[in-house]
Amino acid sequence: MDDVGGETIADYIEEILAWNMDVATWNSVTDLRLHVGNVSPDAIRRMGAIMGEAMRGRAGGRAAVVSHNAGLRFLLNLARLFIPGHELRAFSDMATAYAWAAGQKVDLPAEMATAGWGRVAA
Repeated sequence: MDDVGGETIADYIEEILAWNMDVATWNSVTDLRLHVGNVSPDAIRRMGAIMGEAMRGRAGGRAAVVSHNAGLRFLLNLARLFIPGHELRAFSDMATAYAWAAGQKVDLPAEMATAGWGRVAA
C-alpha cells in the first residue's frame, strides 16, 4: 500500500461496501508489511462507522493484518473499540494469516506467541 493514509483506506472501504454491503461480514487478510502511511485514530473510527453501518447487526468476519510493525497491535486494540463484531488479529507472515482467516487453528512459533502476534490483547 506504500504511503496510503488511513482516510484513503476508509474511502476504499466505503467504495467497496457501496458495491456490496455483505463484504463487511467476510474474512479478510490485509498485507501492511510495506505500509508506511499514517492510520490515525480518527480514520479507524471512520472505518468502524462505515463497517458498522454495513454489518447492520450481523456478525463480522475474521480480519488478519500482516505486518512487521509490533506497534500494529496497539492500532488493532483501538480498532476493536470502533469495529465491534470482527475478530482482528496481527500476524507477521502471510501463510499463517491466511490459515487463521480461513478458520484453521494456527500454532505460532514460540517467539511470535510471546510477542503477542496473533492473539487478542487482554
